[in-house]
Amino acid sequence: MAWANLTDVRCGYEVLGRGDPLLLVPGLGVTCNVWDPALPELAAHFSLILVDNRGIGRSRPRRRAESLRDYSADLVELMDHLQLERAHVLGLSLGGMIARRFAVDHPSRVNRLVLVSCTDRVTPYLEQVMRLLGGVLRGLGPKALAQVIETLGTSPEFFDANTALTEQRVREKTCVADAKTIAGQLACLAAEVRSVDARESVSAPTLAISGQYDPLIPSCYVRAMASRIPGSRFIQINGAGHNPLIECPDRVVPPIVDFLTTANTSTALGGRSQRPHPSRFIEEGAEHFAADG
Repeated sequence: MAWANLTDVRCGYEVLGRGDPLLLVPGLGVTCNVWDPALPELAAHFSLILVDNRGIGRSRPRRRAESLRDYSADLVELMDHLQLERAHVLGLSLGGMIARRFAVDHPSRVNRLVLVSCTDRVTPYLEQVMRLLGGVLRGLGPKALAQVIETLGTSPEFFDANTALTEQRVREKTCVADAKTIAGQLACLAAEVRSVDARESVSAPTLAISGQYDPLIPSCYVRAMASRIPGSRFIQINGAGHNPLIECPDRVVPPIVDFLTTANTSTALGGRSQRPHPSRFIEEGAEHFAADG
């Protein structure tokens, strides 16, 4: 583990692997350990930059984050610290929304973008999910908090088939922050919702991924986000929940590697199309094209 003294945080990060740089942005309440199941394959292709978000794990804040732009600013400063002009960016859940904000605010720093289990807009349904989650988390002890995160973040199929593993993760509480920290991250998300500009757009070639059984950000919202990003691709992982990188890395990592390493990806996905804002949708081998919804 290394540290970078940034403006608002003493940022904890790790670098491992070899190849083009890939910045990994973790989600709500979790550290960079959340990527562990996918690391061996990703590190075989990329120089991975594993970061703990401000206030989480080993990243000690000098100032509390108030918006996703604060997290985005941390990423820019970390890249400057590492003397990186550009990198691929992969974000999960809240980390996906941070990654999207980063790509909007600093397009010249992003090569290709992978957004997993996230959205660019919060509908009334998703706003209720946020409120319910925030209410449930208040007053919970560490074990109960870990149980909520594990249950809501796991697909029924994986949970039923891996009860010993999920119980172990609850006991160890290795990837869960305290309720106050998670509430602060939810407040940043709420601030993003209030300030979102419909005219904002992502210019980087983008791959969006969703689990079929994600109860927190259902697949329909990830698909809708992809439809609003010109030339993006969407993949639904059947049988998976909110974090398919944990549940089935063998099915998720290969298309990510292919997307980030295919020579003609930039031209094929980022170029001008005959239709406005086309997106390519892939669901377990079936492909079709869709314009804005």
